[in-house]
Amino acid sequence: MKTSGRRALVALLALMCAAGCSGKSSPGPRPSTSGAGPSRSGAAAAGTVWIVSGSALTRLRAADPDGAVTRAAFDSPDAFVVTSGSDWSVPAGWSSTPTASFTSYESLRSAIAGGTLDPRIKAVLYDNEHWDPTPILEQREPVHYDQLAAQLAHQHHLLFIATPAINLVNVLTPIAGSGAGGNRYQAFLDLGLVGEIARTADVLDIQAQGAEADISLFSSFVQAAAAQARKANPGVKVLAGISTNASGNAATAAAMDQAAASVRKDVDGYWLNDPEASTACPTCVGPFPQVALAAVKGL
Repeated sequence: MKTSGRRALVALLALMCAAGCSGKSSPGPRPSTSGAGPSRSGAAAAGTVWIVSGSALTRLRAADPDGAVTRAAFDSPDAFVVTSGSDWSVPAGWSSTPTASFTSYESLRSAIAGGTLDPRIKAVLYDNEHWDPTPILEQREPVHYDQLAAQLAHQHHLLFIATPAINLVNVLTPIAGSGAGGNRYQAFLDLGLVGEIARTADVLDIQAQGAEADISLFSSFVQAAAAQARKANPGVKVLAGISTNASGNAATAAAMDQAAASVRKDVDGYWLNDPEASTACPTCVGPFPQVALAAVKGL
């Protein structure tokens, strides 16, 4: 082979190797988030992204005689309705995104491996908190298990919603977690969990509802957490939690709307909580569907 031909062949091989010989496999296809809320440039003017439990949605619909408010808010791919095959809560004909909720990575893995995840589910929510349903190892390593859960969800073409609870600081920084006022919120921010978890999430909920009664604390915390999330992942959809009775403290619709409005420019939407007393929430005093409905209408 002539020298010039040999040189051309070597150059061609080098280009081919640069394009495909890095030794790194490309990640699997990531689900589209086109239906998971508006882009940040139009978040305040565009539609609101919601998370709502199926039980709360059922109560809201019962409290909404003509269905106008609930349908306008939740009959949309931007509404993640937490449901399951045994108690399907997405109304027939609605375009809401059916979502399965898990309190541990292992339960998510088992559901997918065992084929028990309803095939109609389009998104999975990982609700890791300082409580019995989340194994203590997962509480101690929330970033690691959120990343594992996100990876597993994306491998199966599911959107991934991360909702790390503020009370994880009780495990990670016990002294700050036991403090009163805003100490645990600042401790949560200082841990950098929001940014690290946001890297692999499609949607991230900031569980700020416990601070709802203190507008200054609520807004400053949500704003800082949202900024941390978007610095790590500009494409993540950020939501803020609001509640009719956070930690057993009943709220008015006006108070919920005031809290939500204080961060509207910072978030893509909200997780609407209307909890009732249960083993998971022994201090809850709801539900208050009329209050929740009025809050949704106000927003």
